[in-house]
Amino acid sequence: MFISFFQGCSSITSTTTVRSSSQPFNMVATTPFVLAAASLISLSQATPLEPRAVSYKTYKGDGTVAKGWPTTSDWASFDTIWDVNIPQSAGACKWLGLTPNSDAENTVLKAAIKQAASDSGLDARFILAAVVQESAMCVRVKTSYSSTQGYRNPGLLQCFNGDHTCNDVDAGIPQLVPCPDAQIKGMITDGAGLTTSDGLKQTVARSGASDVSKYYKGALLYNSGVMPSSGNLGQGRSNPCYSSDIANRLMGWVADSSPCDRSTVGN
Repeated sequence: MFISFFQGCSSITSTTTVRSSSQPFNMVATTPFVLAAASLISLSQATPLEPRAVSYKTYKGDGTVAKGWPTTSDWASFDTIWDVNIPQSAGACKWLGLTPNSDAENTVLKAAIKQAASDSGLDARFILAAVVQESAMCVRVKTSYSSTQGYRNPGLLQCFNGDHTCNDVDAGIPQLVPCPDAQIKGMITDGAGLTTSDGLKQTVARSGASDVSKYYKGALLYNSGVMPSSGNLGQGRSNPCYSSDIANRLMGWVADSSPCDRSTVGN
C-alpha cells in the first residue's frame, strides 16, 4: 500500500506473500491473497465534521464483542464516516502529490461502494473504512508493489493484481484526470472481490465467523493473508494495528496517523 494509508486485496496486504506494510498510509508486501499494502490514513489537518469527537481506542484480541470490539450497531452511519473523511481525503491526496478527487469523482465513488456492498453482501461501511485505510479515498492513488515478490496492488483498495487504476506509472498509466467512472467502479469491485478472487468478500468468508468479528478478521486477512494461530488480530504479520484501525474508522475516528502501538497491540 502506501505510507500510512495503505494495506490490502488479495488493501495495499497477504498470505504467503506479503503486500506492503500498513499503518494509516503504509505499504505492505502482498501475497497472492491479501497482502494489503500500507493503509493511507487521512493526512490532512482538516477539522472533522463529526458532531462528536471520536477518540482512538486500541482494540485487542479476536475481534469479538466479548473482547470489547464494537458491534455493527455501534458503528457510525455510512454518511457520517463519509462526511468526516472527505475533507481529510483532499489533504491526503495533495500530501501524496496527487490531484484531489473532484465532486463528480466522489459521487461515483460513493455510489460504487454502495453498489459493491449490495452485490457482495458486505456492509457498505466496512468497504468504505477499507477504502479510507488503503488509499485515503484518493482515486488517483499510486499502484503499490510488494518489496519482495513484486506483486502489483492498484486502486482505491490496493487490490492484489487488480485490473483497475488511475495511476500506475510503471504500467504506462499516468495520473488520469479525470479518473474515468469505469476505473473508479472497477477499483471498488476489484477490492470488494466482485471482479477478483481475493477481495474483501473472500477474506470475510475465509474468517469462518458469522458474528461481527468476521469483518475484523476479514480485514486482517485482507492485509496480511494469514490468520495468527493464536487468533489474536493484533499479531497480524503485516500491520498488527490494521484491524483495530478499521474498527476505529467504523466508529467515525479520523486522524492523520494511527496512535496504535504495533509493539503492544498483540499483547
